[in-house]
Amino acid sequence: MGEVYRALDTRLDRTVAIKILPSHLSADQEFKQRFEREARAVSSLNHPSICQLFDVGRQDGTDFLVMEFLDGETLAERVRRGALPLPELLKVGMTVAQALAAAHRAGMVHRDLKPANIMLTKAGAKLMDFGLAKPVAPGAGGSGSAPLLSAARTMSGPTPVSPLTTAGSIVGTIQYMSPEQIEGKEIDARADIFALGAVLYEMATGKRAFEGKSQISVASAILEKDPEPVHTSKPEIPPALDSLIAGCLAKDREERFQSAHDVWMRLKEIIDRPQAASAPPRGVLATGVLLAVSAALLATAVVLLFASRSAAPGFSVRAYIPPPPGTAFRPTGFDSGPVVVSPDGKMLAFSAVDEKGITNLWIRPLDAAQATMLPGTEDASAPFWSPDGQHLAFVADRKLKKISVSGGSAQTVAGQAAYGGSWNADGTILFSAKNTGPLSAVAATGGQPSDATKLAAGELLDSQPSFLPDGKHFLYRAYWHDAPSLIRVGELGDAEGKPVDIVQGEAPNFASGRLVFVRDGRILAQAFDPKTLKLSGDPQTLGEASKLSVSPVGVLAYHESSSESELKVFDRSGNVVAVPGALADYSAPRFSPDGKSIAVTVTDPRSRKSDIWVYPTLGGQPTRITFGPNDFWAVWSPDGKELAYGVMDSGKFSVRRRPLDGHAPEETLFETEAYASAGVLDWSPDGKYLSFDLMDKGGIWSNWILPLEGKHQPFRPPSTAGIAVSAYDGMFSPDGRWLAYFSYESGRPEVYIVPFQSEGLKYQASTTGGWVARFDDKNEFFFITMGNRLMVAPIERQANFRLGPEQPLFQLDLPNFAGPNYNVSPDGQRFAVLTVDHTKSSSITLLTNWTATLPKSID
Repeated sequence: MGEVYRALDTRLDRTVAIKILPSHLSADQEFKQRFEREARAVSSLNHPSICQLFDVGRQDGTDFLVMEFLDGETLAERVRRGALPLPELLKVGMTVAQALAAAHRAGMVHRDLKPANIMLTKAGAKLMDFGLAKPVAPGAGGSGSAPLLSAARTMSGPTPVSPLTTAGSIVGTIQYMSPEQIEGKEIDARADIFALGAVLYEMATGKRAFEGKSQISVASAILEKDPEPVHTSKPEIPPALDSLIAGCLAKDREERFQSAHDVWMRLKEIIDRPQAASAPPRGVLATGVLLAVSAALLATAVVLLFASRSAAPGFSVRAYIPPPPGTAFRPTGFDSGPVVVSPDGKMLAFSAVDEKGITNLWIRPLDAAQATMLPGTEDASAPFWSPDGQHLAFVADRKLKKISVSGGSAQTVAGQAAYGGSWNADGTILFSAKNTGPLSAVAATGGQPSDATKLAAGELLDSQPSFLPDGKHFLYRAYWHDAPSLIRVGELGDAEGKPVDIVQGEAPNFASGRLVFVRDGRILAQAFDPKTLKLSGDPQTLGEASKLSVSPVGVLAYHESSSESELKVFDRSGNVVAVPGALADYSAPRFSPDGKSIAVTVTDPRSRKSDIWVYPTLGGQPTRITFGPNDFWAVWSPDGKELAYGVMDSGKFSVRRRPLDGHAPEETLFETEAYASAGVLDWSPDGKYLSFDLMDKGGIWSNWILPLEGKHQPFRPPSTAGIAVSAYDGMFSPDGRWLAYFSYESGRPEVYIVPFQSEGLKYQASTTGGWVARFDDKNEFFFITMGNRLMVAPIERQANFRLGPEQPLFQLDLPNFAGPNYNVSPDGQRFAVLTVDHTKSSSITLLTNWTATLPKSID
């Protein structure tokens, strides 16, 4: 469908590839649409493993694309010389899976993945040719129906490198088409997963997974036959890879791997654990893979087998459990409730939010077809189990409560609680009473809590407790602002005693002779002696998450997540307009007043220090604005000439501002050591005030206003000064008369609008939970629901503030922390959103017999 020329870009002195639509095809509307589709598809993608588009245009009747020049050979040419060595195969496979995951996150299905569209260069593999790509709404069926193969017409005959390519009504290359494509069904991203499986098979064996003398015979093989197992011709291939390929090539897409990210994870596991080559025979392990990617019911027999301590197979099963119908998981963010496994490994508990924004706890027995909501748990978060599995403790209304899993009313255990904890066999519960401070201990029957730990110098919070087997000692996380979190061991009844430092990390648990914890977003397992409190051996990676739950009998559950995200720009329909920032640890994006730039906080993955960067909205080279010590959450002056931001240095918070033209040095406007945390939020439209939040050492957040004239003495807005619970944000309306904020006044986060400089009318904007409110300059108001859906409402009256009916815009896939993760452009037409792969949190990852995945040397 195109001709490609090597050319020189004389303006930038670089070699490029120019793709044109030949004149004999330019009159064909179908080919012209494909050409334009490729331009749109590639322009919406910004990934190092996807061939980059530089320019698009039309000259003298010729349509052209200017693209990145790739010096190398196609994978099709490479496979003609034979199968790839295993290390090269895994490297190429992981790169292609990452590229597909990026395309799928952008709502794009490639539809023509094949070796000829993968270029092997010195810099690595690159995915090319999005001429057949089509946008697909997340979770939607796909790109429309394609008729049966018999209705297709052939553009050209097959060649050894480009086999059986068809054009016309059916799109794609036959050997790599999924069964649903051939049958004319609507397709989604899982069609690309099938094609990826066929590509992996070809790299492993040197031959195609599906062969035939005609298109019909190839299609018949895809619909009815399984390819010969890889190990038949290549016995050196790890059975785990054989099983992975089988999981990609499942005929039923519901039994296939559900995302390219999942495939990438499995390939990474094979690289990280080369001992997988000695795994069980393919027939057994392939069954495990199919169980893992199908409905969780198919995995329950294996789970219960492990849970009953009977003789377990020597392999692990990974299952993916979806949320209850009509709900979404709330694994992270405000009032989150990550999955927790019962002590016997037979049940899961988690929080989920329904379509009305109501959050409840749910129970999922692993031998049941569906989860069951637990009445009396509205707005519940942070669940954890009693040691006998008969009760759940949780936090709601900022109190610690418990409820029987068989039903009944919830009972209050402690009158103040911020985070959940751990419950031992003697009936003692450890939990965090406040957002900052030591751990508290209380009897499960209720009573007066007492301190269970003591904060060290500069330490802000002890949290995430987990009892060791003796029920007396416990693991917990110690948190500082300017230093990595530590996992420590404390002892009940000895809060003043010196804790034992174990290792850097968080979310500690003990199971199967190992410390299971999180560090840098990875779940690690390391041999640990609970008597000597000593680690041994090296930590082994089990998955990616910020929190986890593990039972003593070999069941691990977690929501895959990451602190990293992509900085994307969306339109009001939820379409990706640009990707200014590739994957990084971002927070608090803010549009400039002219909408052409985005200021955002970027945290360095090694030093964990943050700085302010400015990114062009439509993509381009970013500019670093600050250089430490720890600068974050920038806001623009109304004229766009200055930035104000927060700085945290050795426990001292300050508000500073800096002119962007460099005509004056950074200026400190305010500083304090009296507060534990803070963040700059907004600059008033008249340029006279800054809004910022402070968290006191009791864990309560409050909004403050800093005058930029005079002595810079901050004050509390009159309308919010009397609020006793945490109140966040404080965003100025376009006319500067109103402040929008959210708080826990009703027991859950809700969004309110109040007068800026006087007491008076108070308007509640959300009714079923909301947070992170924003204004545009066009009299519109935005906020996020507890299910992370972006809402908009017109401002009908500025005087005596009034909003019109709210409307949903689109779903946000936010990273795993609570904060200002999105921003609205001044004209209200664009949204800068920190976006992660929604598949990472759209299901529970369940790993059974997880110790079987570890090297035998540490068993």
